[in-house]
Formats: sequence, structure tokens, C-alpha cells
Amino acid sequence: MAMDQSLDRRAMLAWSGGAIIRTVGGGRVRAMGATASLPDGDAYSPWQLWNTPSLRGTPLALVAAAVLAANPHDTQPWLFQVSDSAIEIFADASRNLGAMDAFLREMHLGLGCAIENAVLAAGQNGYAVELETVPGTLTAITDRRSALHAATLHLTRIAQPIAPDALYGAIPKRHTNRYPYDRAKRLPTAWAEFASHANINDDVRLFLFADGPQRALFDAAVVDATQAIIADAQMIADSDHWFRTSRDEIEAHRDGPTLDAAGLSSLTLLLAKTFPVSTEASHQGWLSQTRDRQVPSAPRTGFIAVRDRYDRGMAIAAGRTWQRLHLNATVNGVAMQPLNQPIEMIDREKQRGTGTDWARRVEALTSSPDWQATFAFRAGMPLDNAPPSPRRALKDVLLG
Repeated sequence: MAMDQSLDRRAMLAWSGGAIIRTVGGGRVRAMGATASLPDGDAYSPWQLWNTPSLRGTPLALVAAAVLAANPHDTQPWLFQVSDSAIEIFADASRNLGAMDAFLREMHLGLGCAIENAVLAAGQNGYAVELETVPGTLTAITDRRSALHAATLHLTRIAQPIAPDALYGAIPKRHTNRYPYDRAKRLPTAWAEFASHANINDDVRLFLFADGPQRALFDAAVVDATQAIIADAQMIADSDHWFRTSRDEIEAHRDGPTLDAAGLSSLTLLLAKTFPVSTEASHQGWLSQTRDRQVPSAPRTGFIAVRDRYDRGMAIAAGRTWQRLHLNATVNGVAMQPLNQPIEMIDREKQRGTGTDWARRVEALTSSPDWQATFAFRAGMPLDNAPPSPRRALKDVLLG
């Protein structure tokens, strides 16, 4: 029997529960439970080359670690200018998410993640570092084409490299896990203890939700915000622009969300790669994935909050906090995934001047006007290993 060419992803999800195969990059098929491996192609090579001997002991080793950091929609919105004494970090505004990131807030979160990886790599490569961020407010930035100076890592040689720590060793193993989690399994005490002091400075605070009324409000906000983004033609189009659906697209762009990293079940992934799916069905699939699998399966959800959501330095600090939190999760076998839809809706509401409904809704979860959520996430014990996302080559993120 022929299958409908616009097969609805929700139907795929319903059919995929008993599947025992998974298609990975390049069309290969492996058995469930096999050790996760890098997908084929040069787009994934930075995950193996980040600590190559040819870079060790040089500033480029810090950049090679930085480009493996978490970042919004895998846009990799960073550029680096490297000298013997400093690494200048720039926001590549041309890689913006449009209406999905109206004030480049998420872009600066991604820069913070990259900076944290570079800081962690510094000692192991014989450097002490001092971070200097560019002050200012995100709402004043109107440029969407240029490289915008965001921070400087000042480098000082140290007598002996520092022995690698656990977070540094987790850099190439950290991947966003969009699969369902095992809600019956408790999170390790070591991760919970780390989370209690993961904030980079006093301008950053972590809020965690397990069960009860606050958790229910968080879950509803994520689902409702997902629906609101889908209903906003500009937002969803700007999001779709980055999605890479084929191996050729992945190799050409070396960025963006992919089917392999979407958290789809085995048969769903196979069908999605085999049969075209309509845009509408794809959006409804995202909604059902969020509402029915991702949110309810997570034993913990949470916010990273700052004192001013649109302060450039605080956005970078929040990104550094997320990177540290996710790296420690990787060390302790915990899976994590951003769920930033409610805060994206705050930005969109502010951009359009349509009120503060979303801001007030999220503020109710932090219970204080002094703390503004800038990053939402879920955490839990994984049911499946997460694959990596593509990464641009080092030469493509370096300024002359």
C-alpha cells in the first residue's frame, strides 16, 4: 500500500514505539542500544579534532573548544580574532534568528557558552584568562549584518598547564538530548549539588521545578508558547530557515537543526528521511513532541534567570552558566535540552509592542521581579544517546 507523501509526524510517532532500528547520518542503519558514533561527513569532524596535538598549547585550542558549545538553533553565531595575548569574541549578527531572537539575546547566550568552553580549555593549554565583556543593552543593537564585538579573553602564559578537569573532558561529549527521558529515575545527587551553585556570578540564579503547581505552570507555558510560535508566521519561518533535512544541506552549511538530532523515535526518523512531510505537519509534530514526550518525561525543568534580561554581559554570564550546567550533567549521565519558547515569546511581545502577558506569566514562576528568566530547560536520565550537531570548520569562524 502506498503511503501518503505528506505523512503527518504525529501518525509517525504513534507507529514508532516498537521500532528496533535507527537511521543515522549518511543513511546507515544500526541496532538500538549500539554505541553512539559520529555521523559521517566533514560537518561533524570538529567533535574529533577539537583537541588535536597540532593545536595544543596555542590560543586556537581554546577556539576549537569554544565552537563545540551549545548555541541557539545551532546557528553558531560566533567569530574569533586571535592573537598571542587575547581572543576577541564577536557576535556574527548575520547569523541571527530573526523574529525568534528579536534582540540577539539568545545569540549572546550562545556566545557565553562558547566563552565558557574556552575558559575551561585555557588552563589545560597553558593559559590563565581574564574575561572582559562589552557593556550595553541588547535592545540598542540594530545591526543584523556585521560582526559585533562582545567580549575579550585576555591570555597570560602560565608556567605549567593545569591538569584537565571533568568539565573540560566533557566538552566533546555534551550534546542536546531531545529524546524522552526516564522520569522514574532520580537525578544524581552530584548534579543536583552542582546545580545549586552553578551560577557564574551574583547576577545569575537558577530555578528548578520538580512537581506541584509551579511545575504545572512551567509545563503549560512551554506548550502554549510552542503553539504561539507556530501561529506566528514570521517566527516559525525564521526558525524553519535553519533546518537542514539532507546530508547535502548539512555538509553545505555545517549548522542548523537536523533530523538526526531531533529526538525522533527510530521508525519516525526513518520515515521522515524517506517521505516528504508538509510544513504544517512538521510544525504539529514539533508541538506533539514537546507536549506529549519531552515536557512530561522530564523529572526536572528550570530557568536560568538574570537581573536584566537585555544586559549584554548578563546574557553572556547566563550562557556560561548553562554550559557549565550541561557539561556537569554530561559528566553525571544526565540529559538536558533547552525549552526556550516562553522567553522567545517575551522577546517577540516586546518587539511588537503587544503587551507584557508572557513576561508576567514567566515572572510568576520566578516569584520575583528582581529575577528575569532568560533560559528554560529540562533535565532527566536519558533513554537514548543524543547525537552531535554539525559544526563549522575552524577556518570559517576566524577573523583575519
